[in-house]
Amino acid sequence: KAPSSIYDPFSGCATTNVVSNFLGINSIGCERNPFFYRIGIAKCNASKVIDNLETMRLDFIRIVENSKKTTDLESEYSSSALLFLRKLFNEIDLSTMTTIRNYVLSNAEDYQNSGFLFLSKILDTVTHSKTDGIYKAPTSTKNSKSIIDAIEENYALLKGDEAHLPKYHEKAKIVFDTAVEYKPKKSSIDIVVFSPPYLNNFDFAEMTRMYMYFWGEARDWKEISEKHRNNMLINTTTALKKVRDSESQMAYCKALPAELQETLKPIVLELASLKKEKPSHKDYDLIIYPYLAQMKSVLENCYYSMKKNSSINIIVSDAAFYGIHIDTQEYLSVIMKYIGYSNIEVKLLRGRGTRWILEKRKSSGKSLGEYEINGLKE
Repeated sequence: KAPSSIYDPFSGCATTNVVSNFLGINSIGCERNPFFYRIGIAKCNASKVIDNLETMRLDFIRIVENSKKTTDLESEYSSSALLFLRKLFNEIDLSTMTTIRNYVLSNAEDYQNSGFLFLSKILDTVTHSKTDGIYKAPTSTKNSKSIIDAIEENYALLKGDEAHLPKYHEKAKIVFDTAVEYKPKKSSIDIVVFSPPYLNNFDFAEMTRMYMYFWGEARDWKEISEKHRNNMLINTTTALKKVRDSESQMAYCKALPAELQETLKPIVLELASLKKEKPSHKDYDLIIYPYLAQMKSVLENCYYSMKKNSSINIIVSDAAFYGIHIDTQEYLSVIMKYIGYSNIEVKLLRGRGTRWILEKRKSSGKSLGEYEINGLKE
């Protein structure tokens, strides 16, 4: 029997929801990063993007061709945001794209959502900085393209999706919220599928910094942290502002199953000890409890929302800090059993390869991998 509903609590740019649309299945995606959320909204409503595409192309070209004077960038951005953006774009390009941005934001909602996707793609093409994933590294360089060329290139890219629309059923709902708190309606979901932020892997607030500044989501790094990053899953040492104190750490520890607390305590103590010896003084010891306790809340919310006999499928990775191996997949399986999931199975999907191995990192003696965790709500 085909599922009637799918939920992804970390929907990112809505890949799960896009696939669900192609399958004609209702889906919900939850995403707290404002850039990913808006990209997901546009992708899940692709027919509106295609409907607006030719108009946007002509509008954007007209603005470029009629840009006889530059926009006063100091009045558009804070000094911090402008300092960062000027490392990624030349002055004329940034001024012109800011004018296009203002035009997009002056239009109706469908045009705004479509324009957000289109112009964000143009930003990627016009910047002269290389990327690492979605992060634009200000100190690196790549060949950039003119705005006109970027418009035409990305117009053709998006236009190519038009052929898929007859098979695309726009049945997705994207929610701007944190999966730690949000839960769909009780007993409404057939399948839960997701891949959460990996422990101490990417800081997704940092990686979307260019877009947040450009689209006015934040004026500086402090506002990114307070407005967005502090409301996302705590998965990196750079996102610990609210949980560094011993009281918070103890509360997160106590939220975990007693069995898991006993497993983690010696690991956390050893990491705290090693931190004092290392030049970097990384707070790896402080992310273990918050990450797993928040993931417990996510898994509880999923369980609440799942129908009887429905399944959950998770892709996650382990980690290694100061030579100490962190078996995230095993810890999550313990949490799932505690919540009430059954038939829990952990399978290695692949090794993470040399990209994840740095000379400065001491090996734990165990290869890192990505794992699939499957379970049922009976």
